[in-house]
Amino acid sequence: MNVEASRTATSTIVDRVSEAWPEHVGFIEKSLAGRADPVLDVSEQLSAAILKLAPSIDNGLDALVNDYRFLCEDIVLPEEIHFRRNGQYRLSSFAEANRECYANGPFMDRYMNGLLLSDVLWSNHAHAFSYFVNDYLPRLEEGARHLEIGPGHGLFLYFAAATGRLSRIAAWDVSPTSIAKTRHALSLLGVDHPVDLTLQDLFAAEAPGADERFDSIVMSEILEHLESPVAALRAAARWLEPGGLLWVNVPANSPAPDHIFLFESLDHAEQIVREAGLEVVEAKAFPMSGTTLERAVKHKLSISCSVLARNPD
Repeated sequence: MNVEASRTATSTIVDRVSEAWPEHVGFIEKSLAGRADPVLDVSEQLSAAILKLAPSIDNGLDALVNDYRFLCEDIVLPEEIHFRRNGQYRLSSFAEANRECYANGPFMDRYMNGLLLSDVLWSNHAHAFSYFVNDYLPRLEEGARHLEIGPGHGLFLYFAAATGRLSRIAAWDVSPTSIAKTRHALSLLGVDHPVDLTLQDLFAAEAPGADERFDSIVMSEILEHLESPVAALRAAARWLEPGGLLWVNVPANSPAPDHIFLFESLDHAEQIVREAGLEVVEAKAFPMSGTTLERAVKHKLSISCSVLARNPD
């Protein structure tokens, strides 16, 4: 694979995946070919962060590469076949997703490992991440208070801390295991800004006091896992200062074993945000690797939908 020499971390990941899975080379080439320099630069920063995390995983980068292939072939592909045949996701309730996915520790480890590499190798994921870094974070004012709900690998928190402009950074998750993994990842990445990691169910959070609200809230790839995304956004908005910003990132037409709410388009994502009482400031759609947005919309292919909203209250 030919990746610009200065982007050595990306080259390391691409080369390792290409060696282990040569049939995937064409897909990766199409994914990288459609990226402008600002997107490639964020992918390089992401790749460097992933390489810092890899040694903490048994068998390191090789395990990530194997789990990425497992994600593509054994997790996503069967769900995609079901979606194409039935026009809907296979599961429809959180209880089902919990039973099949979240309660299965070994499966979730491999699933999450694979998703880690997808942020670099899948065009829609890479563009959405770049939008967060290059467009959303610069909008936050000096001293802003920032909350992420469902921090996952901790990479969004990592980039938020790297701005050096936020007075408070916090994250909530319902899983003690996830909180522990996020904390460990931030430590490996050398994040020295204090990050408040709290075991907190968004729906169970008490109404905040006037001095407990945030200027910025991020919910990336969270709402598709819930039965009522409108209710989740309303619950989150209670914690947002009047005029505060909320960045929502959801996949449309993107089957996965724990996706239960089907977003059908960027317009649908915007509609859900407005139904929650938020004002849409900007919305961007990023199609899957190797296709145009027009074709992705026409054929209901996977699209990452990023919606920037404001609390009008």
